[in-house]
Amino acid sequence: MKTLICTATSLELGGVFPSITQPEIETVGSCFDRGGLSFLVTGIGVLNTYASLVRFHLNTPVGRVVQIGIAGAYATARAKVKVLGAPVIIEKEVMADLGAEDSGSFLTLKDLELGEIEHYMSKDITLFNDLFGDSLKSLPIVTGATVNTATGKEATGIMRAEKYGAEVESMEGAGALKFGEDFGIPVLQIRSISNIATTRDRESWDIVGAIKSLRILCGVLL
Repeated sequence: MKTLICTATSLELGGVFPSITQPEIETVGSCFDRGGLSFLVTGIGVLNTYASLVRFHLNTPVGRVVQIGIAGAYATARAKVKVLGAPVIIEKEVMADLGAEDSGSFLTLKDLELGEIEHYMSKDITLFNDLFGDSLKSLPIVTGATVNTATGKEATGIMRAEKYGAEVESMEGAGALKFGEDFGIPVLQIRSISNIATTRDRESWDIVGAIKSLRILCGVLL
C-alpha cells in the first residue's frame, strides 16, 4: 500500500518539498502522487485533518502516514524541545481544549465527570526507518496537545502543559493519530518548533527556520 505524506497547508508542503511547486499543487488539487509517494494537503484543524485522511484512504488505501508540520512548544517543556527550528516526534496526542470554562478556570471532560481524557497514540514508529534511516533516532519524543485555538497567553500555555503533560501544541495532530488508531494504520507525526506557546509575540517566532529543518530532515523522501 501507499505511503502518504500530509501537511495542513500547501505552503507547508511546498516549503518542505521545494520541488513541489504551488502551481503544481493548484493544478492537481489537494492530493497527488510523486516519486512513489502520495501527498495530501488536509486543511487546517483537527476536523479537516481527520476527514481528509479518511476520505483519501477510502479512495486510495494507504499503508502508513507521515504527518509533517510546525508546532509551538510550551514554556515548561524540556530545553531540547524548546529549540526553535528543531524537529520532534509527537507520539501521543490529546484534545487540550475539549471541556468547559468555569469562573476563569478550565475543566476537562474528566473534571466535568463526562468521561476520561482520551489520548491518541502513534505506534510502530520504527516502521518508518526505511524512509528516514537513523535520522529519527536523535529526535525528542513528546506528548502533544491539539487545540482549536492556539495559545496566546502565558497562563493558557502553563495550564495546558500541566493538565495534560504536553510539551508542544498544534491544531491537527490528534486528527492524524486518531485516524491511525481507527483504521489500524501507522502514523508518524513530525513537527518542527516554530515558537514558544505563551503570550503571543510573532516577532519571536521562527517559522522559516522550522520549515527549513523539516526540509533538511525530509529531503531523503524526494
